[in-house]
Amino acid sequence: MTRFRCVAFLLLLNRLLIPAAIGLLLYSLINNTRDLMHLALALLSSSVLITLIQMIGASRARCPLCIGLPLRHSACVKHRSARHVLGSYRLSVALAVIFRGDFRCPYCGEVTSIRVRRRHRGQPRGHYQP
Repeated sequence: MTRFRCVAFLLLLNRLLIPAAIGLLLYSLINNTRDLMHLALALLSSSVLITLIQMIGASRARCPLCIGLPLRHSACVKHRSARHVLGSYRLSVALAVIFRGDFRCPYCGEVTSIRVRRRHRGQPRGHYQP
């Protein structure tokens, strides 16, 4: 489940990078600093690249129960217990993945751990051993 962690990290990085780049661009325009302007434009272009990578990765990170895409924007109906942070359901999922190691799917409402259970060699898939 490294995919969930990577996509969540890219989403958080992008959410921090865009306001910082816009603020740096405004600062460079006010002070007429060309070097800072080039840096701000490079940060904005890298945020576009990060957005594309995050969208591709998020299309493969699915909730195992409802097969929804919790880290990608979707117009599906949200569960009544779905939480949002700063108006974004994806941001709440990303924060939960990074800091807690599990997330509550905004579509089905089930808590899902992103840890993979270890399976012993030779043990069939459906075999349960307490």
